[in-house]
Amino acid sequence: MATRIAEKGRDAERTAADILAAAQHVFAIRGYADAKIRDITAMAGANPALVSRYFGGKLKLYAAALDAALDARLITDLDRATFGETIVARFVEDRTDRVQPLPIMMSGASDTEAREVARTLLHDRIFAPLSDWFGGEAAMLKAARFMIVSTGFFAYRDQLPLDMFGGPVDSALREWLVSEFQAIVDTP
Repeated sequence: MATRIAEKGRDAERTAADILAAAQHVFAIRGYADAKIRDITAMAGANPALVSRYFGGKLKLYAAALDAALDARLITDLDRATFGETIVARFVEDRTDRVQPLPIMMSGASDTEAREVARTLLHDRIFAPLSDWFGGEAAMLKAARFMIVSTGFFAYRDQLPLDMFGGPVDSALREWLVSEFQAIVDTP
């Protein structure tokens, strides 16, 4: 009996994880407004009623999907001395299956509640930890600069692709990005 309960627990965890992964994909591709619970759960191979059970509804599923994609440690765990080079390499060369948060955030921009969820999570999970990591009087300014440059890069590489980002990043553009990101860290 205990084994059966443990298996049920693992099945529930796996199902919730499958729903979350499907939600990230659907929100990123279709947008928050056009994402349908039945499409998300069909992709996850789950019953639509489980969204309410595990997440509390579509908006809370959106929040969980975005929250799972945001991780400031991908930035704050880097060495300050080589920050520019390392972050640009990570942005340009790392094409892993890691979920990109920008499409999920942008997908909620037209919905008042989803936009507030995205704004709050972005502040709490990225902006505040970055500000803490930068430290000093200019911490919030540095975090803002980082977010502006990185969001612009991902917007024009992934969301509204420009030819400059279609293949390898031009060496002059790459050098500029390295310089800009390093300057954010180095400027007092």
